[in-house]
Amino acid sequence: MLRRSLLFVAMLGVAIGVVTADVETISRTFTLEHAEVTEVSAAVQPLLSEAGSMTLRPKQSTIVVQDQPEVIDRVTALIEELDHLPGSYSVRFDLLEGGKPKPFGTSDEVRVEERVQKMFNAATFYLLGRSTIEGVSGSPALAELGSSFQVSFHAQVAEPRSSSPWGAREPGTRLHLRQLVLERIQVEADGTVVTDELLRTNVQLSAKQTVYIGAGNSEDSKEVLVLIVHAEEFGSP
Repeated sequence: MLRRSLLFVAMLGVAIGVVTADVETISRTFTLEHAEVTEVSAAVQPLLSEAGSMTLRPKQSTIVVQDQPEVIDRVTALIEELDHLPGSYSVRFDLLEGGKPKPFGTSDEVRVEERVQKMFNAATFYLLGRSTIEGVSGSPALAELGSSFQVSFHAQVAEPRSSSPWGAREPGTRLHLRQLVLERIQVEADGTVVTDELLRTNVQLSAKQTVYIGAGNSEDSKEVLVLIVHAEEFGSP
């Protein structure tokens, strides 16, 4: 019985090898005009089958993909989506401090909607800093919010696809703020600048949409920082 079992496994292994060897693959070279080879290849890699392969030529801005015809079709559609002129964007940031006392020494009280007060459990809000950032998709950005804070992120304007993975049409153009980081800046007595990370997240925005992000010591904290992100405009340059 043992010998028969081993023989069966060996034969099964050979059969699998023959099927894999018979998989039809084709090769296609993609020349990128706008996107970076490394960024596109990272998005393409998950689409490849076990029989697929990819060759990168950064100096020539080309990617050579060899895989099954149906995979090549999906790769082609993805690269066409990614390789386009970067979109421009304009985003406004407001950083508020909620509650009393005011540990950061703010003095400008601002009015907020009642739902925001309830959301962050604070009756009074003070403005710590405000900044509007304009840029293009694919580039990192950084801005100061007042004298003690800064916000940084990597922006990407994503055009809508014809449909989502669930069959429904996706919403319009979205602005993705990846690795959005809020930091407090402190200058030590010896002049050393120290940054303290307060928040790290990813944000997706539709046109004219506003998002409120809170950073506090706990959910029921009476003192909270609120980062308000408003997408003023974005789209094609």
